[in-house]
Amino acid sequence: MRYRIIGIVSVFFVLLGFQAALASENASMEQMRRMAEEGNVKAQYNLGLIYSQGRNVAQDPELANRWFRKAAEQGHAEAQYSLGLSHVRGRGVMQDGFQAAKWFRMAAEQGLDKAQYNLALLYDRGRDVAQNVPRAARWYRRAADQGYVEAQYNLAVVYERGRGAVDRDLGQAATWYQKAADQGFVKAQHNLGGLYAQGKGVAQDEVKAYALFSLAAAQGHSRSKKNLKVLRKRMDEDQLKKARELAGEMQRQ
Repeated sequence: MRYRIIGIVSVFFVLLGFQAALASENASMEQMRRMAEEGNVKAQYNLGLIYSQGRNVAQDPELANRWFRKAAEQGHAEAQYSLGLSHVRGRGVMQDGFQAAKWFRMAAEQGLDKAQYNLALLYDRGRDVAQNVPRAARWYRRAADQGYVEAQYNLAVVYERGRGAVDRDLGQAATWYQKAADQGFVKAQHNLGGLYAQGKGVAQDEVKAYALFSLAAAQGHSRSKKNLKVLRKRMDEDQLKKARELAGEMQRQ
């Protein structure tokens, strides 16, 4: 049986949790606005969040982006990232992948993992920028090295498929699926199970494949449930017992 690869995760993730500025944590809107107008970068960013979320004010994406931009131009990574997201979504600004890439790159170069991941997605998909899978893989790698699970998974898919000018490397695919699977990422558990079932990039191990499919199936993954049925038909009771014990150990890690 051929085990299907589940493709790239292409959701642009938004993290807009309120970050209180140190100097203006308890400040009124008037005080915060005054600080922002005086150039306080944290106040500018926080005003952007307030208007973006509509926190005790009317939601105003355009005004939010104006404040994000002021903070972003001062090098505030979260503001750069937020402005990039606005351009991806066309929220308060024209939808523009080129501008999104510009702001994501600024934040990514400061080490912001979610900006690195979203920049990689733009290059991976060629969304208003020239498609460049090797460049996408490099940015996925930088986010993946920081533990960003979606980047770990997408990097593994690139290696498994050998996309663009990136050579197929099933050993690397297994490595990155493992890292994502260790964080409970269901698609990584499924795809890694497929590699073990077929002995691709790793030594064939149906016990480990069964354990990984079990973890994914427990999260409702339908293909993993089907794969478990296939493996049950060709594994003996001793193998099934070991596989279930291994799944339990993986679950507890």
